[in-house]
Amino acid sequence: MKVLMINYMETTAPGGINKTVREIARNMSKMGHEIIVVQSNPLNLDNEEIYENFKIIRIPSICKNYLMGINPELHSYLKNYQDRIAPDVVHIHGVHSLLSFQCILIIKYLNDRLPIIFSPHLDVAKSTLAGNYLWNIYTQIGVRIFKSVTHITSCSNFEANNIAHMFDVSPDKISIIPHGVDSIDLIKPCNVTHNIRLVYSGYLIKRKNVDYLLSGLNSLIYDYGVEKVLLTIIGEGPEKKTLLKMANRLKLTENVIFKPFLPRDELIQEIKGSDIFLLLSESEAYGIVVAEALSQGTPCIVSNSTALNEFTNEIGCYGIDCPSDSRKLAQLILDIYEKKLKVGPLSNKIRTWDKVAEDYELLYNMMLYQNQQTSSNLQSKSDPENQLGSIYKIDSNLH
Repeated sequence: MKVLMINYMETTAPGGINKTVREIARNMSKMGHEIIVVQSNPLNLDNEEIYENFKIIRIPSICKNYLMGINPELHSYLKNYQDRIAPDVVHIHGVHSLLSFQCILIIKYLNDRLPIIFSPHLDVAKSTLAGNYLWNIYTQIGVRIFKSVTHITSCSNFEANNIAHMFDVSPDKISIIPHGVDSIDLIKPCNVTHNIRLVYSGYLIKRKNVDYLLSGLNSLIYDYGVEKVLLTIIGEGPEKKTLLKMANRLKLTENVIFKPFLPRDELIQEIKGSDIFLLLSESEAYGIVVAEALSQGTPCIVSNSTALNEFTNEIGCYGIDCPSDSRKLAQLILDIYEKKLKVGPLSNKIRTWDKVAEDYELLYNMMLYQNQQTSSNLQSKSDPENQLGSIYKIDSNLH
């Protein structure tokens, strides 16, 4: 099978969407499929690259910083090379850029029978009034775009509900496929430092509420008298200076370490070596780093809302209301640490990326089956549509 994926960001960069694109492409390549990822070139990297057995094609754009991601050069590329690429299925990622809508319209114009899978990775957080206004206009455009694609995937019930409501999509058109993790190893190393080791990893932006973690740390030290505690904050972003000032003002500099984004192996080591992972975001469409922390046996504290709330069904993941009461957060940290609460056994929501890729392979086959029911080759196999219900968690309560 030949699959064309389209990503509006740099596929090799950090971030949940890029990780998802990489892992689906990498694992499907291992399964013998030909995967091509077409994207813009925001970091001015090589125009073509073989990355972990799949091809990345980067299309430079003269207006990459304008027009909400629209790439005129990509239009020309797809038009000129559609026959050479000749995909069986197209999988487009990301609703937060007009590049995705642009590509859907182009592909529908070039070949309206070609199956298009759309994974919006929908984040409903909007930080300004202007953002709310523009988003309202955007959703009006999006209603038509969502209706034009063949099928939509979502990583959580929360995201699927928002897609159904905001873009007037029938639940029958949405499949829920949770993201994967690299490995599952619930055995934790011994804590020889006797410190409470806390960790956060992600972009340092307002909606991640990293300041709540500093407030909770402050309460842990000054309200509960816990001296041996260390919070490691991994990531970069516009809030870093504010967070550094807050740590200094609260006299937490001896108890907080700031680190930049880390290579994958180092990040997993940090998470596995910590006692508790914290993510108190205002909004997450999924929260892939929570799944990764749980897969390494690290208990988690998350916001008791949006898609993060779905992780609280896992043994070892605990929810807290946000904005969080710093004393309640400190008490929860103490309870988890002192009671030595463990993670697991885990549900099927936490699974490795090769299993996720198998679900996408099944979905792609179903789309091809629907398009080619008269093909004797496909008819000779079992009906993929009948297999789908046993694997996909499609929420029948969506409306």
